[in-house]
Amino acid sequence: MSELFENLTKTEYVIDQSGIKIPHSDFDRPTDYYDKLRDKTYTGDEYVSMCAFKDKSTALYDKRWKSAKAVIDLIASEIDIDPEKCGLNLYALDQRCGEFESPLVNKIREWFDKSGEKVKLKKRISELEAQINMLQTLLKG
Repeated sequence: MSELFENLTKTEYVIDQSGIKIPHSDFDRPTDYYDKLRDKTYTGDEYVSMCAFKDKSTALYDKRWKSAKAVIDLIASEIDIDPEKCGLNLYALDQRCGEFESPLVNKIREWFDKSGEKVKLKKRISELEAQINMLQTLLKG
């Protein structure tokens, strides 16, 4: 059972027809996969079941997409990115020179870089204050 969850966080990528690196899905089927179903005749109940399944799957996808979009919008607005102005670029990875980018991730990285600089500056201020205190005691002493 542990083997099942070993590579759960690892995302595999494939190169599509236009040369873009995209996440791999086990649900992508080649066109000829459906050829064996083409000549089969379906009863009305089978057809209704297939349509209901398709509609429920589409609705589930739509609900999950909207939920993920709401979370992304919330994170974006917290770090001063307006989701309305950013467009769909906010919800997809932008590939440049084989590397993925996202305005959301770029802004978060920039924010963390700045917060790291703040920590360094606070540490340096503390060191300088300690030196000032030591010099003041030497001058008084």
